[in-house]
Amino acid sequence: MSAHVLVADDEALILQSLRGVLLQEGFEVTAASSGEQAWQTFVATRPDVVLLDLVLGDISGIEVLRRIRQLSPETKVILISAHATLEQAVEAMKLGGYDFIRKPFELEEIVTTVRNAARTSELEGRVDYLARRARQQHDSGGLLYSSAVMVGKLREIELIARSPVQTVLIQGESGTGKQLVAQLLHERSPRRSGPFVELNCSTLPETLVESELFGHERGAFSDARERKLGLVEIADTGTLFLDEIGDLSLSAQAKLLTFLEQRTFRRVGATALRKVDVRVVAATHRDLRAMAASKEFRGDLLFRLNAMTVELPPLRERPDDIVLLAEHFLLAANQEYRKAWQGIASSAKSLLTGYGWPGNVRELRAMISRAALLYDDTLLQPEYLPAELAPVPTRLPSGPVSEPSNGPIATLAEVELAHIRRVLALCGGNRTVAAQHLGVTRQTLSRRLEESGPS
Repeated sequence: MSAHVLVADDEALILQSLRGVLLQEGFEVTAASSGEQAWQTFVATRPDVVLLDLVLGDISGIEVLRRIRQLSPETKVILISAHATLEQAVEAMKLGGYDFIRKPFELEEIVTTVRNAARTSELEGRVDYLARRARQQHDSGGLLYSSAVMVGKLREIELIARSPVQTVLIQGESGTGKQLVAQLLHERSPRRSGPFVELNCSTLPETLVESELFGHERGAFSDARERKLGLVEIADTGTLFLDEIGDLSLSAQAKLLTFLEQRTFRRVGATALRKVDVRVVAATHRDLRAMAASKEFRGDLLFRLNAMTVELPPLRERPDDIVLLAEHFLLAANQEYRKAWQGIASSAKSLLTGYGWPGNVRELRAMISRAALLYDDTLLQPEYLPAELAPVPTRLPSGPVSEPSNGPIATLAEVELAHIRRVLALCGGNRTVAAQHLGVTRQTLSRRLEESGPS
């Protein structure tokens, strides 16, 4: 997207010349012929760069500059004048002017200065964006969001974290950030100075569950050569996070239930009971109520676990966060892959927000990282994304390419090109999807279009 420049000068010929050359250079340009008009236009349009004459007749350029700096200190203001004194130029720069150019000037000098100002504004905006996102990530335990549903969810998590409740259940589809929420519950709790201990229940063999959770004494079984502390003991005064709790066997569930009810345990091979103070946070992508109804999960354990429940919404229910997250992942890839991505094209944003994201944030991160690695560009385009993001018509409309009855007969190449462009339009401009319908590779499709020249 090109930078927006406001040009303010009370000399009509100069104003017209500046507007014309900047438009030719690809800038969006708004013109003002007086100080008051310049100020009102600035308030209404908020341009990226202002090219401002110091002598404007009704209101001085200095006054306009002062107002702009008060309202929008980040805007780059370039001062121009033929009559300004040295004191006025110094005052303008002290007020925060980006640069000062004396009339008469070369139009090339103006273009170069405006381009540099626009680039500086863009870079400062990007730095500010990254700083704000870094602060938000720090404040929310790494979670990125802007949607109302997540704002409310984070308030809920903060309240639960500070509460004395000792068991919390986090439910949500795979990839929604359950581990990040578990860490946030710990970091925002009075237990933050204690340990955060994690166990993925899906990777733990049933024979090792009791030993892993509660520890064992030396000689408790054949391989127990040394005494081992269990995770509940290691997590004392802190938080024990049991990920994928729905994958625990029924016998392991019984042992965990006993611990949650009594808050005491025995190491395997020991007789003495031990007591710990630990908050247990469990998480699962599975429907525990349905599992309890089918006797795959203990109903009494579910009752214990969901004393407080956090339901994480899938990404498709928080569309306002999709582009925010995608831009974050894209910019993060710059450092990892040494790329120069600046953002996402609007057509690509439409594809991202229109997709269902069955893998949620994890899938989005993987998809953006892959595109950032495989392609070199400044804007992420639709064709850099997988074909499944584009809505594919169940059947493309059939029928011959129409021609005027009194016109010349089209060549075979012209008919082929017309059909290619028709299919491409039906696929929303996505060359990957169009190539699939046409039965050619994307490279072949691109080559045919390039050979035909501009449409």
